[in-house]
Amino acid sequence: MRCFLLIFFGYLGFVFSWASLTEDLQRELEESGELHMREEMGVNPITAPLIRNLLRDLDTFRPIPLDLIQQNPLDPTFTNRRQTAMHFGTLVADGFLLTLAERSEDVQAIGRALLRHAATLGVGERLASRAKSLLEKSSRGDWNGMKEELIQAQAEVEEAMMELRDEEIAHFVSFGGYIRGLQLATASTARVYSPAKANALYRPEVLDYFLERFSTLHPRLRSTEFIGRLLDDLQQIRLIQKKCESREPSPPEVEKMNQLAQRIFLLIVSPISEDGHVVGPPQLRSRK
Repeated sequence: MRCFLLIFFGYLGFVFSWASLTEDLQRELEESGELHMREEMGVNPITAPLIRNLLRDLDTFRPIPLDLIQQNPLDPTFTNRRQTAMHFGTLVADGFLLTLAERSEDVQAIGRALLRHAATLGVGERLASRAKSLLEKSSRGDWNGMKEELIQAQAEVEEAMMELRDEEIAHFVSFGGYIRGLQLATASTARVYSPAKANALYRPEVLDYFLERFSTLHPRLRSTEFIGRLLDDLQQIRLIQKKCESREPSPPEVEKMNQLAQRIFLLIVSPISEDGHVVGPPQLRSRK
């Protein structure tokens, strides 16, 4: 009987080990397939994984500039999907910082705005469960859970865009999160400067990636006022960072990067005509 039990439990161990191995293999195959798709679509680890790291690094940039977060409109009117995608990314960055400030009601408002943008981009159903989970966790005060849901919301939209073979929109979502994070991080650093905070702003590989992505846009789109102004300011930020290869950015350099990032953000939330001209002032929320 004892021998039988040893054989029986040994068999169970083999079955469970094989099942675990099979699950690990399946996971590796899925990750490999996703990586291949990302590379084919021009999306590499600089986008979502680094955006994830960038958002988590925002914990370094305290005090949180809540006055700037409150300016971001929750329900702006855009005439093109590119602005919608970029603004989606800015809202993710705002939501992440609001969780650090433990502003539950504000995070809920961000979640609802993200769901509206997702619907405009054609992936509302996919994001519905993520938004519901964000609202549930915000009502419980699960701050870490909310941060993860926001990160996953950005990843969900990017993945959906890749599946739709709309990699351009996926890049714009990532860019919106990046530039808003840079704007808020430089604002925090300019207000309360420290070498550690300034050093954390140095991310040349991210800037190079997005500049390369913008260079692949159709020439007609690149020549529009909207994209042209955005690219000019982004290239100026890159020039400042080139000077900081062996040191942290100085207070004046941080201030200049903040001004440029602020200009890009204001451009993102400005009314843009179908032919790419800026036709009105930025759509900002009134300060509370």
